[in-house]
Amino acid sequence: MEKQIPHGWVGRDLVLHRAGASSWEFITLKEANEIGVAYTYKEGEVEGEPVFVPWSGISWIRPPVSEDFEGTDPGA
Repeated sequence: MEKQIPHGWVGRDLVLHRAGASSWEFITLKEANEIGVAYTYKEGEVEGEPVFVPWSGISWIRPPVSEDFEGTDPGA
């Protein structure tokens, strides 16, 4: 099965869950193609650093919803 995401998501902030991870990551999608996705982290120690992950390393990806940020400190 070919993996696809809407082209309109490129450049947007998204929530990504990597295969085997215990939590999601807040990212900015930079590119998506037939082999995977390239993105930058929105927060943390590697904020702004480019990352490439093949589709096999991704469980799901979607736009964020307000519930994603409940209980988090946006200023941290």
